[in-house]
Amino acid sequence: MMHARVLPAVDELTEALDLLRPQLDRTISVAERAHNFWAITVAVRGCAAADVLAEDLTSLARDTGLMEDLHGGAEDVTHLVTWGLLDRNPFC
Repeated sequence: MMHARVLPAVDELTEALDLLRPQLDRTISVAERAHNFWAITVAVRGCAAADVLAEDLTSLARDTGLMEDLHGGAEDVTHLVTWGLLDRNPFC
């Protein structure tokens, strides 16, 4: 009987968000961070189900201070996530 080596599970979404988190650094203007957040949403939309993506992206926005810095707060974050998941550009 052959035994297969079990590889650790890879959470692509977590890895991607960790890699992209510096694009939301507070030293970057809030306008640029909003664009970056939308682009991050578009980039990771195939990594998990939409509800998981929305939850993790909202947590990312909260953790990086983007939600606090946006004039519309959570509503703006929801808007950016929704448009990003649809691959639609809200900045046009």
